[in-house]
Amino acid sequence: MRLNYLASLLIVIVASLLEIPAYSQSQLIISDLGKNYAWKEQKLKPGLYFHIPTELVNHGNTSIRNEAEASLVWKGSPDSNGFGYFQRNRDMGQVFNVPEGENVQLDALVLRTSKGENAMMAGAPNAEMYVVFFEVKTKKGQELRINENGTSKGDLATHGFDHQFNRCDDFIEGDEYVFLHRASGGVLPEMPVTTHPEYKREGKLSGEQDGHLRYIRFDFQGNSELVLEAGKRYAFMVGFAEPGKDRGIAWSISTEVHQKEKAEFVRDENGLVKWGIRREGDGSVPPTMIQNSQPPTDQKQYRKLVSESLFPSNHFETLKPTTDGYPDVDTYRTMEFYLELKK
Repeated sequence: MRLNYLASLLIVIVASLLEIPAYSQSQLIISDLGKNYAWKEQKLKPGLYFHIPTELVNHGNTSIRNEAEASLVWKGSPDSNGFGYFQRNRDMGQVFNVPEGENVQLDALVLRTSKGENAMMAGAPNAEMYVVFFEVKTKKGQELRINENGTSKGDLATHGFDHQFNRCDDFIEGDEYVFLHRASGGVLPEMPVTTHPEYKREGKLSGEQDGHLRYIRFDFQGNSELVLEAGKRYAFMVGFAEPGKDRGIAWSISTEVHQKEKAEFVRDENGLVKWGIRREGDGSVPPTMIQNSQPPTDQKQYRKLVSESLFPSNHFETLKPTTDGYPDVDTYRTMEFYLELKK
């Protein structure tokens, strides 16, 4: 990983000297800020950050992951979401709005790990990560709306971890994501992992670990310090560049999905709509399921299930984000994030 970083740095330096755009080798420096983030209000702007108080940070495992084929997890236990498929690799991100008035230039992105068991998995430290940005538009001839998937207030959701809440299967329609830029080459430093076996005792959480509630800073370099236009909607997405065993991070999030209410957009401090985004495996929703407790022995069927769970090549730019995942959706989710601005 260190060699990858040095190679990327050399390419950017040479490109700058020759006045060649270093588009595909944009620099990213990733650092562990520990459990205390002294965020500076002069570098933040309402709508471009979302703070979650420590006591409200989730204990869940809403995470990014890029698992190697050999260590894919088989979903073989029958439940209300179906079974008989491999857990899919995932990137996660957040839609946000630049306030009216003036353009902004990005300096860094700060995210926070959750209190979950998979907040920092063993294969995440020393792995290369990336951040990609999109401009978010409404498709021509359509309106931005929430599709309630046939389940309105009082109904049970068709899928999701909490079927009692009708919102759990809602997804957004009319959204379009125009790729802008990928900041790459950043390597996650050595960090304490949270997958210790003693974390759960008798079905209860055993307390906070060093890898929980840690702030991670993605510092943009050179042409990755994007200028975003006032009044426009954008999104960032974070993921791992290469697969590996136990390669995942669970993030601090807030969600308004656990309500028996009709669909309604989440809004930022300026009253503008926002939502979470993801992309999973090859983008198939829902995944193919064979209703079997074990992976299939038929090689054709096996390869189909594996390919649906792994990212396609160069998915960084080609695989479109969505709010529609399986079993979860991101329509009502907000990541804890801080987009620091150049001043």
